[in-house]
Amino acid sequence: MVTIPVLDVKSDPLDVLLAVIGYRLSMLASSDNSDVQELLNDKKVTIEFISEESGVARSYSFDNGKFSQQSGEAENADLTVKFKDSMTGVKLLTQGSLPAFMTAVQEKKLSIDGDYSQLMWFNKLAKHIVPPIPEEVKPYLERAKPYAYKAQKFAGHWIGVAKYKLGK
Repeated sequence: MVTIPVLDVKSDPLDVLLAVIGYRLSMLASSDNSDVQELLNDKKVTIEFISEESGVARSYSFDNGKFSQQSGEAENADLTVKFKDSMTGVKLLTQGSLPAFMTAVQEKKLSIDGDYSQLMWFNKLAKHIVPPIPEEVKPYLERAKPYAYKAQKFAGHWIGVAKYKLGK
């Protein structure tokens, strides 16, 4: 039986995403994945993510192979990533693209304070966050894609109608 610790998570989409990423990082830190362990060994760093608009903050601490996450701002973060708003954070984190981060910095949708090399290191670690899809599941996903595309178009249409009706 696996025990899952209770996390302090707000209903904000960025905080939910960061909490889930933190949970996955804790799984990776305790795994026997040699690539992950190589990245975590001899690493002592605290990285925090903040949404300026919503006041959401969550920090990740890495300490020689051990991982922890905390809700709220860190006392001494080595790297702080501040998103203009939560949805910008969600979009950039789910894209997983370092160039997209840099573009967001130029567009003032994101600011980075601290040691930029820690962002490069975190990007290497982040490549392990999404687990690989088992081969036996892939055919089912391929069959579901057309339905997901139709549902996305349908939802997009009705969201547009709702925005029009609400005057937004």
